[in-house]
Amino acid sequence: MYERILVPLDGSELAECSLPYARRIAKRFNSEVILMIVCQPTGYPELPLKAYLQKKAEELHIAGIRISQKLAHGDAATKILDFAGKNDVKLIIMSTHGSSKASHWPLGSCTSKVLQKIHVPTLLIRPSGEKTAPFEAEIRRILVGLDGSHFSEAILPYAEGLADDTGTEVILLRVVEPVKLPFTAGYVEHEKYEREITAKAEEEAKKYLQKKREALASKGINASIALLKGHPSSTILQYAKENKVNLIAITTHGFSGISKWAYGSVASNIIEGSTKPILLFRPQLPAASR
Repeated sequence: MYERILVPLDGSELAECSLPYARRIAKRFNSEVILMIVCQPTGYPELPLKAYLQKKAEELHIAGIRISQKLAHGDAATKILDFAGKNDVKLIIMSTHGSSKASHWPLGSCTSKVLQKIHVPTLLIRPSGEKTAPFEAEIRRILVGLDGSHFSEAILPYAEGLADDTGTEVILLRVVEPVKLPFTAGYVEHEKYEREITAKAEEEAKKYLQKKREALASKGINASIALLKGHPSSTILQYAKENKVNLIAITTHGFSGISKWAYGSVASNIIEGSTKPILLFRPQLPAASR
């Protein structure tokens, strides 16, 4: 599934927080890891960047990872998108932030540009601030946010792929937003209808989650479900914090009745608010929906 992994770097320790995840996933899938640096026209001389890239490549090679390198010139986001599209990249792992005097690459800005156009699964890692990063990342609990739509389910195969044979748990989470109807006369009945509609939505959501859990269990995946009420992004973030989740997985588009999980709302709120790694997938929309 993740046969070829692209890891953009910028020469900074912040950007290197992606490497422990690249090591873990590459070992699992015997993946080729491509380390990429994009030099800016006004950036640092190329030779030190080549030496840096070679050093990081050697560290991964010693760990038994198949490795290659790519040094490009130009706009970072454009070059990453172009390389991923032309070289059959199956996964991009990158930091949410970076800073490098060598390349003058503001990785946070680059990440946003990549997410707006990429249709390759992308694992975002937020730097922890720890001076010593783990050699290999731990992925024990994966939280998958679903909204009941086919679009939100597009993330499932990629989350499944990260659930290895050591007992990684996949938690399927759906958040039901309490229904609030326009105010009408007869306030008591008004509240009653709101409760009834919300209860029905919860019942349907529970059946949906159970069906998806059974499908994962049939593949030998350790899966559980969580059904909560509230606002999707804040509820997902709170659950992840309280339940020792190692990774959140969501699509950047999803549709559920009048609600919409889209980059710019639920997904972007999770990206901005999460301290956990986030696996994102932006599925192709049908032509009529674009």
